[in-house]
Amino acid sequence: MGEGGGGEVYEKIIIVGVCVMEKKVKCGSEAFSAPMRQILDRIKAFGEFEILYFGDKVILEDPIESWPVCDCLIAFYSSGFPLEKAEAYADLRKPFLVNELEPQHLLHDRRKVYERLKMFGISVPRYALVNREAPYQELDYFIEDEDYVEVHGNLFWKPFVEKPVDG
Repeated sequence: MGEGGGGEVYEKIIIVGVCVMEKKVKCGSEAFSAPMRQILDRIKAFGEFEILYFGDKVILEDPIESWPVCDCLIAFYSSGFPLEKAEAYADLRKPFLVNELEPQHLLHDRRKVYERLKMFGISVPRYALVNREAPYQELDYFIEDEDYVEVHGNLFWKPFVEKPVDG
């Protein structure tokens, strides 16, 4: 609440900008997936917030100077999301950041995510790293058999999930 120049009382609505790729928040024809809708509904339930969704066109095509102005910003990284552009917007407009942007660069590299999780004592799935310069490159620490692969002496029985570093 605030007070105007003539002594009248008014409530300020806080604009919460949601800077997220559509694929991260949409669920079929629904505007927002169930988890994102839960988050936004809980924020709106306070009655002091208005949600302003930026959308892919704004995020990907428009210059940050023309992005909507907001008091608070929620931004989630996903593939294709221009994180540097969101950081530049935050530097320009200075919204309150609901979640920090810079640490989201960590999400670009699965190895760094696992390293950070281990640093904080959070368990990670059993995994092995195979770094190739070229597809099907011969590596002295990697053996593939019909039923398993061996990486640095550790066996991984098939089937297993192989994921890219940035996936």
